[in-house]
Amino acid sequence: MTHQPTVIKLGDIAEVIAREFPARDMLTVYVGSNAATPTASLDAITEALKVGWPKLPYLRMVHILLQGPLSYVEEGLQDRVMAFSIFSGSNVRKAANEGRAFYLPCTLANLDSLIGKDKPYMPDVAIFKIRPHEVTGEYSLGLSVEALHTAIDHAKCVIAELDMSMPFTQGQSVVDGSSLDYLVEDEVCPVYETPAPDFEHMPPAERRIGELIATHFIRDGVTLQAGIGQIPDAVIGTIREAEFRDLGIQTELYGDGLMMLQKQGIVTNRRKKQHMGYSTTSLIMGSKALYDFVHQRAGIQMRPCTVTNAAEVVRKNAPFISINTAMGVDLFGNVWADFVDVRHYYSGVGGQPDFVRALNDPAYGVPIITMKSVTHKGESKIARVHPPGVSLTASSYDGVVVVTEYGIADLRGLTIGEKTLAVASITHPRFRDEYLKAIHDDPMLTKPLRCPSRKLPRGVTLYHGSISLPDE
Repeated sequence: MTHQPTVIKLGDIAEVIAREFPARDMLTVYVGSNAATPTASLDAITEALKVGWPKLPYLRMVHILLQGPLSYVEEGLQDRVMAFSIFSGSNVRKAANEGRAFYLPCTLANLDSLIGKDKPYMPDVAIFKIRPHEVTGEYSLGLSVEALHTAIDHAKCVIAELDMSMPFTQGQSVVDGSSLDYLVEDEVCPVYETPAPDFEHMPPAERRIGELIATHFIRDGVTLQAGIGQIPDAVIGTIREAEFRDLGIQTELYGDGLMMLQKQGIVTNRRKKQHMGYSTTSLIMGSKALYDFVHQRAGIQMRPCTVTNAAEVVRKNAPFISINTAMGVDLFGNVWADFVDVRHYYSGVGGQPDFVRALNDPAYGVPIITMKSVTHKGESKIARVHPPGVSLTASSYDGVVVVTEYGIADLRGLTIGEKTLAVASITHPRFRDEYLKAIHDDPMLTKPLRCPSRKLPRGVTLYHGSISLPDE
């Protein structure tokens, strides 16, 4: 007879963990992520830690982005539990900057190098959400696959929340009951929803970036990876308006925008060389309409991050267009995404370096870094040099394409001096002349001899569309 998980109540989780590990001083817990964050289970564990019963070992909570309140990062619990966050939202960001959580840098393609067999964070416990199939009795990891199969394979204690608010997704999200030890059926929190973007009313700067990318890089048949946010949404909106055909999707995170392209028949996945005929993703996050769309849909297939972000898979699906955002870019083409500066942690590197390095040869496609030229405070997001000490998601030798609302700087194949001129040319007008003058006046900076100060540098395409900005 096939093993089936033991049904427990939410309040039993801490007791189960204490019973499974009676002689351990420390445990590593891998937590399912994003829209499928198992909030109820995490709260139950935190409550047990607060009251001191049952007595639990010190817990290392390892995860990528978690949604909702996160009680175990509260001040005063760090002698009993600590977050080791690979990618963070606001709930962990504040704690990390105040010394109450750790940032654990790792790209999504390399998660197994942290949590795999005999690795530093191989989990003892795995906690996540599942959705049962009404006919087959199988379970689906639903909205979050990421590295959960690796966690399930190596954890001694596997606890799943059964959540009927989550869609049953197909592909490598399916697990059978024998993979689970315990099942929590009651009092779980529903999956997290985020409103669908308003594609009809994107801000002008984002719309210009979308127009630049769609006009100069998107073609019929390309495979897309795009994150979630106003700039990727603007790109998707522009793709919809241009009516491209037979696009493919291979991404780490699938949202409402990609669903829209698939619903309208712009995405067909017919020309993909690997995973032909369906979109592949590792995570899904967005609106209720999105979750209804992906439920039992064969045209959306889940894969671990080690597959969606793998260089060999990306390259097989060439021509591939990767669209990611960043905290900043410097004049030399260095890109950073996880820190504002060395004392201000923000999020994580995610999968950006995976796609940048997979596309290091233009024959495979284009790694695009998009961002508005200034912050909401009016400070330039393009710096002369990157903040010292921060990790780089792309460096000068990676050869990315940088796009702001003022234009495109294609840094691939440029000399270092040409890179500085190209990046400076797409900065905000308030900073552009200052940067260009500094480059031209610096006798120690390697650059083309006698380069005219007003000639458009190599690799630069300026915006010449119809969308105006207040600065112009």
